[in-house]
Amino acid sequence: MSIDDWPAIDDALLRYALECGVAIESLTGDDAVIQFVPQRSQLEITSRWNKALRDDAFARAFASRIKALPDEEIFKAVDERARWTPGPTLREALEGLPSKRTRGGDGKDDDSTNEDVPPRFGEAEQAILRAAGRARGDGEDMQVVKADAATLRKIAALERSAQAATARLATSRGALAELVGMSATFVITERESVIGRSTEELKVDVDLCEAGNASKISRQQAFLKLRWNGEFALRNVGRRPIWCNNVPLSTGQRCILAPHTLIEVGGMRLLFMPNPTLIRAESPIGA
Repeated sequence: MSIDDWPAIDDALLRYALECGVAIESLTGDDAVIQFVPQRSQLEITSRWNKALRDDAFARAFASRIKALPDEEIFKAVDERARWTPGPTLREALEGLPSKRTRGGDGKDDDSTNEDVPPRFGEAEQAILRAAGRARGDGEDMQVVKADAATLRKIAALERSAQAATARLATSRGALAELVGMSATFVITERESVIGRSTEELKVDVDLCEAGNASKISRQQAFLKLRWNGEFALRNVGRRPIWCNNVPLSTGQRCILAPHTLIEVGGMRLLFMPNPTLIRAESPIGA
């Protein structure tokens, strides 16, 4: 894949959409929220974005060609080719949303008296989707738009700096990835790891007992494997379902974990954070 395969403005729209939280699946098809020219398949979009994230030389060229575009051209493309307006912030969408429910080990909602438990993924998603988008006024001052865009770029730069600092810390630990919970962080250092509940007879790589009450966790709940193409695959081998970004994973099923995937199992929540510094593709996808 060459950097010149796509127009620079399409790269700018791709980054804009994904940084706004749009799912890649929503960028394809006749009802795509971004109209690429020509229309792109999900595989094309995923491959290009992964290359921009993991290939340093490609990432520099990707960022440089977007930076060279005039702001007015980007704003015009967003107005003409984007079919959605950014909605409210997460704080606004979740205002007043109850946060007393947790995902039980059987996949059902359990009542809890813990006021500090955040809303689960599905509740947050539905709250944002229900909220009305804030439409941009036709006569909005371009200077205000530019100032907002500059602020967003600064925030994005701060986020990248924070991610880089986190990656450096993970690299110093030799971590290929981390599973971050409310009270514990699990460091993944092997290409294949077992997630579950340790006993005297059987030890697992990621012992969820360290994160709290693991009575609803199977001794061997899941296998986490780093594939040779640089993707992490999670396979559920336990008796209870696992929820990945609110999608149930039954016994025997597996899924590919994207960065910042929310994993819910047995009433516990874990955030999956890979470390791209130590992850390298070593053979084709089919390996």
